[in-house]
Order: sequence, then C-alpha cells, then structure tokens
Amino acid sequence: MVLGGIAMIALRQPILRILMLTLFVACAFLLPAQNIDIQSEDDKPIEERLVYNHQNTFKVALHSQGIGLGFKIGRIKSIHLTRNWVGEAVSLRSLKEIKTITISQFNSRPFVYGKLNYAYVLRFGYGEDRLIYGKPYWGGIETRWTYSFGASLALLKPYYYYVVGYQPSASGGYVETIEERTFEQGINILGKSAFTKGIGETKFSPGVNASLGLSFDIAKTRTRAQSIDVEVKAECFPLGISIMDSERKKRFFVTFMLSYNWGSRFNKY
Repeated sequence: MVLGGIAMIALRQPILRILMLTLFVACAFLLPAQNIDIQSEDDKPIEERLVYNHQNTFKVALHSQGIGLGFKIGRIKSIHLTRNWVGEAVSLRSLKEIKTITISQFNSRPFVYGKLNYAYVLRFGYGEDRLIYGKPYWGGIETRWTYSFGASLALLKPYYYYVVGYQPSASGGYVETIEERTFEQGINILGKSAFTKGIGETKFSPGVNASLGLSFDIAKTRTRAQSIDVEVKAECFPLGISIMDSERKKRFFVTFMLSYNWGSRFNKY
C-alpha cells in the first residue's frame, strides 16, 4: 500500500508540472500587454457602465486523468458573488495505463494491457464564484475562488481486444482464429479492437463530486466572460469503476483540472 501511494504521487508530480506550465503559457498568449485607460466612468461606452445579472460560459479542460468540456449558467448576485449551474463531460483514464504493441504481429494496433473499460463521466451540480481581488480601474486580472458540488454518472464501455482463439475442427484438431474479446489473464492479444465494439454493452455507475479552485478573469470588457480556472476535484462512485484489471471497483478519484472558459454577460429581467 505504501509503495502504491508513493508511485501514485510520483506519477502525479509530472502531471501537475504540465498543468502549471500550461497555465503560464496560456496566460502569456491570452494576456497581451494591456493599454492603461484612465478615462472616467462617464467617458466609457454605456455597455461598459452597466451592471449585468447573468453570465453563461463554455469551457475546454485538461485534467490529470483526461480531457473534457463543460458549461456554466450563472446568475450574478453582486460584484462579490456569482451562483452557477454547472455541467461537464470528461474522459477518465487510469494512471496505470501504458500503451504497448505486439511486435510479432504485422500492422498490430497499439493497446493497453489489462484495460477493462473506457470511462466517461457526466457531472451536473451547483457552484459559486466569490471575489478575492477585483480588477484595477485600468483593467487586468480579477481573481475569484470557486466551489461546486453535485451528481456524477460514469459511462463504462467495454474495451475489446483482437486475440488468438482456437476452435475445434472437423478432423479432431483445433483451428486458429482471431476473435474480439474483453480482457482475461493469459489471452494472446494481437491489438485493440474498434472503439464501436461493445457500445451496446455500456454500463452506468452513479456518484457524487465536489470541487474547489481559483478563477482568473482575463476579459477586457464587461460584456465578455473569459477566464482560466484551476481546480481540484474529488469524486466518489459507491458501486465502483473498473478501468484496469489491477484496479477493479475503484470508488474514489481525485483529479486536478486546468480549463479555459469563455462566454458572455448580459441582463435578463
């Protein structure tokens, strides 16, 4: 158990470095030098002086065990608080997945030895953004801390392999065949089968999730919503999720997510 924990920490450290490096690179591209505008509020366009009460955004995300997409439907209660209905769809990989290939087989497709299922998670819930530091009068970055909680639903599609099989022949011997099968110890794998194989066998596992993070608002106008978010997410599936043969019925997952969010602010009465 101790060695397993140490190995997991060792695997996550480079992943965290990649996420943080991606954050800094994204900031470098998304935050070009801003022109300091010291005009008074009265000189600004009317749309820059209004207070908006709705904010809807979409996001693309990279997390420590996959990628994802999401959205937020927000109600701006004040400059300090925004309440959101949130939704996400993410892929979920095991940290133990390693791709390999059968070198003895010509044109073999790469596969992950011991993989049982593709895993995808749908998340829905409620969250809030609360102000830490507001933007200076000339622009810049606004910082908020965020949290959310809600329900999760994992979709588990079986992972099929092309394997060598043997069928009885009329002469009393056996004939070598190529079959599509899920993982079993000792099977002779030739490669990964098509993704569409096994879609009708998809199973579901319900769960709950919670997240905590920071949001860096980089929008240049009040009508535009644009931010880079960093979050840590905890998730529990009481029935368990089996992605790898060595990790059957795993119930708890903790992931680190970096996302880019964009959308609009508007008034709706």
